Amino acid sequence: MQKKKGSFIARNVVLYGVGGVLSQTAGLITLPLMVRKLTSAEYGAIDVITAATGYFALLIGLNTLSGLYRFFYESDDDAQEQKKLVSTAIIFVFLCSAAVAVISFLLSPSFSLRLFNSLAYTEFIQLAFLALIPVAIYNYTMGLLRIQNKALAFNIISLIVSAFYMGSIILFVGILEIGIKGYYYSQIIANFVGSAIALWLSRRLLIAEFSMFWFKKLARYSFPLVPGSLFAWSLSANNRLILNATTDQIQVAYYALANKAAVVITLATQAFCNAWEPTMYELLKQEEKIKQKLPTILSLYIFGTLSICILMMTAAKEIFLILAPPEYLAGIGLLGIIQLRWIFTMGVYVIDPGTAKTGRTYWVTIMLGLAVLINLLANVILTPRIGLYGAVLSELIGYAAAMIGRWVVSNRLFPVRWNYRYFVLALGLYGIVAAIQTRIVLSDMNNLPSFLLRLALGILLILVLWFRLDQESRNTVIGLAEPVLMKVRTKRNRK
Repeated sequence: MQKKKGSFIARNVVLYGVGGVLSQTAGLITLPLMVRKLTSAEYGAIDVITAATGYFALLIGLNTLSGLYRFFYESDDDAQEQKKLVSTAIIFVFLCSAAVAVISFLLSPSFSLRLFNSLAYTEFIQLAFLALIPVAIYNYTMGLLRIQNKALAFNIISLIVSAFYMGSIILFVGILEIGIKGYYYSQIIANFVGSAIALWLSRRLLIAEFSMFWFKKLARYSFPLVPGSLFAWSLSANNRLILNATTDQIQVAYYALANKAAVVITLATQAFCNAWEPTMYELLKQEEKIKQKLPTILSLYIFGTLSICILMMTAAKEIFLILAPPEYLAGIGLLGIIQLRWIFTMGVYVIDPGTAKTGRTYWVTIMLGLAVLINLLANVILTPRIGLYGAVLSELIGYAAAMIGRWVVSNRLFPVRWNYRYFVLALGLYGIVAAIQTRIVLSDMNNLPSFLLRLALGILLILVLWFRLDQESRNTVIGLAEPVLMKVRTKRNRK
């Protein structure tokens, strides 16, 4: 059973990636409408509000989804206890949601004054707070589907939510032209619908019972992770808030557009995380197996994500012009750095089995706290001096510090023989090639020669990264590709 589950990682990356693609595609399809119907200042304001209110999203459920993953498989021998565990987590999420709803109306005027020196944004901030509730419940209910390995249901619900979100954006922002409010109405409607469907499909795990036994176990494991989650959000939010304070909302809009343009690497890393995290918790019972598997997983993660990153850089200019007006090209040079940030953001799910195995989750908080301090220091030094690039570099520095810190701690708690050389070499080569590609994009070179040169550099990097992979990792890729190639050959022979 364990062996079979472990072999499903690659398949699940694809399956859960489809769900992520659907939700992110909805955002991309509506993005051109958003940036054309809203001014750059309004679009930037949404990102600033998101950065500020996002801290409260983490208080909904207090990270009990991590505990749910941790204990779900331990309780799979007793169906009734499993139901108590799941129901306790969901009931707690609803209680936290009610508390956040009350707090939101009390704090919104203060947030508006602090962020924008005006009360004019109070209503938008209240809507943003209210939108956090269906979003958080949706994330928990979709987590239930992942635990049950219901990838088809996961993808169908993602499709439904995407359709409701796109339809709502077109209605409220495009047709009715109610601006920022339309964006939050769309979030509330789409995530409420998705939550209702996901809860219905997981109803066999839900009973009207709150177990203090399971709540204490969830709290003991999950609550120490809450400060770490707040720190993790700070690594991203700090840059936008400081950029807004030192420049204006327009610069934040350019930053936000560059983040959207990094959608492919965001999808790839999140899909990998969705597939790998439950599998890792299950494999923790087999120490030698996971120690053997992890170095290969990390190498393949780095190879796959950097290959996607460099191909995105190849088409960076064209992507920006499709998504937004030429005004937003001011943020094109940020893409290479933002993509690298995502590698560190999700890489911790591979390199930190130690805290999950030992239950010493407080180390996550400690390392993230140090990373936030480094991030803040970088922001104070760089953002006022070099604006957009300072904010993005500070974010990258913070996430890199977080991953390295957790890597060091995990290896002391649960030693693994990692392939450090490949990791460092791959990142270094990507940095060099991405910098050259950015210079080419920003040069006066004609479009076709510029694209071909960027493409040649991208292909060269992918080839180098492939041939520098260890043999076991290459064999894994070839093994995964063989069934697909066999099907292609079979179809050709039939023709």
